Amino acid sequence: MAKVGLIQTNFTAGELSPRLMGRVDISRYQNGAKCLENALVAIQGGVMRTWGTEFIQACKYADKKVRLIPYVFNRQQAYMVEFGDKYIRVFKGAEQTAELVSPYTENMLAHINYVQGADTMFLAHQSLPIHRLRRISDTDWTLAEAPFVVEPFDEVGDKPKLVLTLTQTEVTSKDKTASATLSGDWFLAADVGRNIICGAGIAEIIAVLSRTQATIKITAAFKTAILKEQDWLVEGSPQTKCTPSAMTPVGQEINLTLEKESWRPEDVGKYVRLNKGLCLITKLTNARTVRAEIKTVLTATVGVNANAWSLEAIIWNSVYGYPAAVTLYNQRLFCGGSFEKPQTIWMSKLAEYLNFELSSDDDDAASFTISSDQINPIVHLTQLDNPVVLTYGGEFSMTGSAAKSAITSTNLQIKNHSAYGCSNVKPIRIGNQLFFIQRSGRKLRCTAYDAASDAMLATDATVLSEHITEGGIVDMAYQQEPKSILWLVRNDGQMATLTVDASQEVLAWARQFTDGEYESIATIPNGIADEVWVVVKRQVAGKNVRYLERFNSDIYSHSCKIFNSALKKQHFTGLDHLEGKMVDVVADGVVMQASQVVAGAISIARGANKVCVGLHYVTKVETLPSEMEGTNTTMQGSNTRIGEAVLRFMTTTGCRVNGDVVPFRSFGAKVLDKPAAVFTGDHKIELSGWNNTLVVEQDQPLPFYLLAVIKKVTVND
Repeated sequence: MAKVGLIQTNFTAGELSPRLMGRVDISRYQNGAKCLENALVAIQGGVMRTWGTEFIQACKYADKKVRLIPYVFNRQQAYMVEFGDKYIRVFKGAEQTAELVSPYTENMLAHINYVQGADTMFLAHQSLPIHRLRRISDTDWTLAEAPFVVEPFDEVGDKPKLVLTLTQTEVTSKDKTASATLSGDWFLAADVGRNIICGAGIAEIIAVLSRTQATIKITAAFKTAILKEQDWLVEGSPQTKCTPSAMTPVGQEINLTLEKESWRPEDVGKYVRLNKGLCLITKLTNARTVRAEIKTVLTATVGVNANAWSLEAIIWNSVYGYPAAVTLYNQRLFCGGSFEKPQTIWMSKLAEYLNFELSSDDDDAASFTISSDQINPIVHLTQLDNPVVLTYGGEFSMTGSAAKSAITSTNLQIKNHSAYGCSNVKPIRIGNQLFFIQRSGRKLRCTAYDAASDAMLATDATVLSEHITEGGIVDMAYQQEPKSILWLVRNDGQMATLTVDASQEVLAWARQFTDGEYESIATIPNGIADEVWVVVKRQVAGKNVRYLERFNSDIYSHSCKIFNSALKKQHFTGLDHLEGKMVDVVADGVVMQASQVVAGAISIARGANKVCVGLHYVTKVETLPSEMEGTNTTMQGSNTRIGEAVLRFMTTTGCRVNGDVVPFRSFGAKVLDKPAAVFTGDHKIELSGWNNTLVVEQDQPLPFYLLAVIKKVTVND
């Protein structure tokens, strides 16, 4: 029988996966834990009790989900915004300051993408135009469609709101044709030569017989003979010559005249490119002539043949979809990921976020399409040193073609660095690293630039703790101060936390529980630290409720209400949000007997000036089975017993070790009427039984901070 002394100096590996219980050979085993519940690992290595939460307000609808989005103007002017079904509510501090009507439904909330510049936040969703949320004052806010000066346009053809019926669906032979009939007037003479496309089906229009009927040549088979409205497309621009009546100046209205009829009422608002100029159609005169405003001067007034000029339409609309992702970079607004063009990115004119007038000038707007061997819809646009594009199937970076050069329409390089794909959870930048949830929702990947390979590497931050994200991640937020912690909400209502610091090689996972389910999370600065806000679904008085709560480092219960009074009080009301619940009560720093909330109130045995009432939770730290590091021997497979342990605490009041209470104060006159003093130092504990792990628990609503564990282990072969 041998005795050895072992010390665990830190917990910077966090809670390790059960799959690693045999991997005593890896270095992080010595710094890990078997279980960390309702605990947070500090950068310095210790593990502390997770703070409690204070109740802010019930969400507007108890039966509908809510998403939190931070709005930060500066560290002193930061707001939490509650996005719900067709509404938003704004909070400053713990007070609601505004409520606005919103176009976003409950089902859209998880897919809202956003970016903020100064006092303007741009909100993107593939089903709605980009909106702006603007703050005028604490109580005066606006939410409306962004008033773009020019939206992106392209030669996308036409999608008539009519049903098209084909006389056949198979490819026509060399000397045969088919007929296409519309449910209303649309065809015009200059449509001859254009292609009808629906899915894989393609047919060339070879003759227009009337406004409703055309003769076609099918070159690729259609799946069905009846094409529903807006499910089919007439490709390209009118096949006829276009002649401008003037070429200058900008702002001048001119005539654009066609040889064959092709202008339609829906062409008003579209753009025409010809003779290296650009014109905006403002009025329909007839099917051959329109009025148009010169946007960019033309080089000549000569007529331009078919395919040498183009008719281009705004491509952010209900037919083609809207951008799903937005970011700001180098005084430009970047947008991307619409339904019709899922791999296209548009960037605004330099220093003009609302101007997407495309041209080849370096400071003008431009568009780019990611080339890849599969369809990779853009999910997020963000940035490290350069714009980063996260798609459903891969991760890309955008840079200028030359080293350290600006991105322009003619100077762009898009590199595909990895092919993991991402989920809809908004990625978060921490220092020079970018964290994103992989497509399945289970893995958290950390992307950073690697100089050796001149590429961005996306490492798996959950590889040693893969169980921690079980069920999938649905939301996450980063708290920079006072602790560097990434908070991640799981689909099952639990929460995972990751203490992260690349310079100190800290990557420590833990799990957070509450009497209910976490659903959304966000952080905002308050001038001193970062506040962590959560939406929690709870069951109170037999009904489901949703509460807005905020973590508070001075309390250690959940959904708390704090009472302060100059006079000592014993009866406390206003606890309707915890009706029927058993609650922790801390009165002037002393833990009182748990009480049940009845009619929104509780009473305590003696009067107190400051009372905190909230839901109970337990902090649990379980060490890993002991192993001797740096030797050729092992303790695995032997009977091991921890006979004695020394726990090194800082600012701690009370805990249990393997179920036994650790005494933190001595009995004396009126000692139970006073708060227990916080303890800093070593506590020596004698243990019985054959234990090869330690379970340290804090089940009181009091502070707890464990710095190190020293074990005297007996090994019996």
